[in-house]
Amino acid sequence: MKKILLPLLLCLLLPCAAFAGSSSASGVPSLNLAGLTDLLAKNKGKVIMLNFFATWCPPCQVEIPELVQVNKKYAGKNVLIISLSVDEDAKVVTPFIKKMGMDYPVYMADRDIARAFQVTSIPHNVFYAKDGQRVISEPGIADAEMMEMVFNKLLEQK
Repeated sequence: MKKILLPLLLCLLLPCAAFAGSSSASGVPSLNLAGLTDLLAKNKGKVIMLNFFATWCPPCQVEIPELVQVNKKYAGKNVLIISLSVDEDAKVVTPFIKKMGMDYPVYMADRDIARAFQVTSIPHNVFYAKDGQRVISEPGIADAEMMEMVFNKLLEQK
């Protein structure tokens, strides 16, 4: 009986878990891998930076003000910064977004995203060229100077 119930329960729960873009109780939308893939496809033609972070991560707290600064500098220049929280508790993310002044898209990342990008430590940053190709995927802090260098190089490409 147990062998039948577990797969049945999983089948019932999976459609709910697979929904991309659902909003958590905190108001921060969640995103799964399919939703992220769709979001990246819709923004092809832009240079995109994905920033994996957590509210409790000291290096992330250092990096985010630089992301906010760079986002302002590149407003209207075909650059899109997207932050993906790997926090367990979505309720802590909204106050963090407000406190840090994160004025760009922030999502709760489902575990399938972290696995797909092989995120083993945070912060972790991923850059996409305008043609949609992933060009950098590395752990560690990206300071404003490094972000600007990457953005400028990728914006120059056809």
